[in-house]
Amino acid sequence: MSELPWPATEDRHQTTLEALLETIRLLWPAPACSRAEGPLPQDHRVVREYALLPDRRQPRLALPVGTPRVAAELFRKYSQGLSRRERYSRAAMARLAGTRLGNSAVARFAPDRLTVSVPAGRPVESIEDHLSQLLGSDVLVTVGVGPPRANRKPILRALTPDGRTLAFVKVGSSPVTTELVRGEAEALGLYWSAGPAGQLVRAPRVLHHGRWRSLELLVLEPMLPGHTRWSRPDVPTAAMAELGGRLGTTRRPLDRSLVWEGARAGPPALTDPDQAAALARIVATVERRFGSTPLTFGAWHGDWTPWNMAWDDDQVLLWDFERFAVGVPLGFDLAHYRLQSMLRSYGEAAAAERARAGLLTGGAARGSAGEAAGDCAPGDDPEAVQVVYLVELARRYAVASQPVEGTPLRARTAWLIALLRGLVDR
Repeated sequence: MSELPWPATEDRHQTTLEALLETIRLLWPAPACSRAEGPLPQDHRVVREYALLPDRRQPRLALPVGTPRVAAELFRKYSQGLSRRERYSRAAMARLAGTRLGNSAVARFAPDRLTVSVPAGRPVESIEDHLSQLLGSDVLVTVGVGPPRANRKPILRALTPDGRTLAFVKVGSSPVTTELVRGEAEALGLYWSAGPAGQLVRAPRVLHHGRWRSLELLVLEPMLPGHTRWSRPDVPTAAMAELGGRLGTTRRPLDRSLVWEGARAGPPALTDPDQAAALARIVATVERRFGSTPLTFGAWHGDWTPWNMAWDDDQVLLWDFERFAVGVPLGFDLAHYRLQSMLRSYGEAAAAERARAGLLTGGAARGSAGEAAGDCAPGDDPEAVQVVYLVELARRYAVASQPVEGTPLRARTAWLIALLRGLVDR
């Protein structure tokens, strides 16, 4: 395989283009050759050409060229995290891409290309061949990569040539991402072990989980809403309550819970001595104050945000279960949803003000029986739940920020620890 000179970087992170190229080379292994520039190797023929979206500098997605129906389906996105402007823009692009002008439209808006070629007369098994066998249909894949971070993993969308989505595929290509893929497979198995989906929330089913060459693959059913709402500002608190109790609940003091065992184990696992000492002090202070406080423990999604869900009429379609866990206080999902939404829309100062006011776990809409749907369980201390949630998030970020790939998380980790210091000192 010919190597493409990748752009130099000031740090040791992969650029998005590097990550995308590395992914394509794993999906189309040698003797295939993947390149974003330069002539084809001698005696090679092109087997797939991708348009780089939005551009070559920071490509987040590789879209097969010459497939207008695939492009049309790809531009449709149902995440609740999209703004009204983004929804209208995507809908317009989807309509345009699906017309006779679709190929020229993609060429105009995404002129940068990545090509995959193979030596003439030499067959190469690709991920498309493998997924075609698994799914029982001819498959084209789009390839997506996120920004540099420790848990960045490729996500493929497997479509038929006429644009019908068959599956979403998560790819573990490193020790970290392989563990995340396996963890999500286990989490979804646990979710579905409780029986059929609930009335208010649904997770994807696992179509296949296994190895292909050096990669860990998790093939998930597509969850696409049949009744899309352009915008819905309410927080899905009732769905959060349903998920929280799906596997049962228990009530016990905080210091005898699984989540607090994890909090105590967090500081010794850190390599930064200052960060470890700061987090250890926070954990000790919170335990002195709330250790004997009884709380109600259940399940949480672990990363429930507007961009990880879509409304389908009154049911929530929820994905990205890699952080799903049991044994956490009810109310964690609501706290996470509110904090992450504030951070994305208004920044750290506004999010910190909301936390200091105790609004991450308070103020949810009330149900008919008077209890807070999706909020803390009746009788639980909202302040304790909020602080324990922030401790768990700080622990998670601190651990994830230790490898080089986790560098982007370090500033947010420092912010969380500073926020917790202020809360516990107060």
